[in-house]
Amino acid sequence: MIRIGLIDGTLPADWPGLAKQRSFCEPDGAPLAETHARAMAESIRSYCEKTEFINAAVFPGRLSTSIEHVCQALDWFSEDPPDIVLCSFGTAKTSLDLSLLTARLLLANCLVVASSPARGETVYPAGTPGVVSVQGDARCAPFEFSKLDLPHAEFGACPFVQGYPDIRGASAAAAHVVGQMAADLCVKSELGKEPLEFAIKYFGREYRSAAE
Repeated sequence: MIRIGLIDGTLPADWPGLAKQRSFCEPDGAPLAETHARAMAESIRSYCEKTEFINAAVFPGRLSTSIEHVCQALDWFSEDPPDIVLCSFGTAKTSLDLSLLTARLLLANCLVVASSPARGETVYPAGTPGVVSVQGDARCAPFEFSKLDLPHAEFGACPFVQGYPDIRGASAAAAHVVGQMAADLCVKSELGKEPLEFAIKYFGREYRSAAE
């Protein structure tokens, strides 16, 4: 089984493959976070069913969090590092703790994948060295990826999740990348970004004409 660390909203307690779960914030009653977490998990499992989730809930219901809660989640993961960690969010600023805790997971041979918006400044942890940064790429269907090599995003992926029309963009794209990495890991039993390179369909950023 491929162990996926999901830093997101709270998955339902009976979610398939849910191995551990811990909340780092007080729920506020809004349904958005659970829906978002379900979408991320379903997208990953569409690539690889042999996954189990370690769910660190940092969204209270609304899709907002703090660096403190993210650091607490990363610290919890460092006790027993998953194979891959999905950070489907980005904060405008980083901190020493965020950098150190991310580096600790990377040193433990854990892949950390984070979403990065297509426009705007660098966000974190996507901007942290060693993290796989992903943005949405409208050229990509599911199971298709782009190698962007942009300052803020290394890869692009499908910006949609089937069955969740309101969830789109970088977080959806990052989940597709995690799913592909999990599928590769099931077959090759080795960690790294190299297997993803074989699934690349597009190279360079997407350009649109003024008419579009």
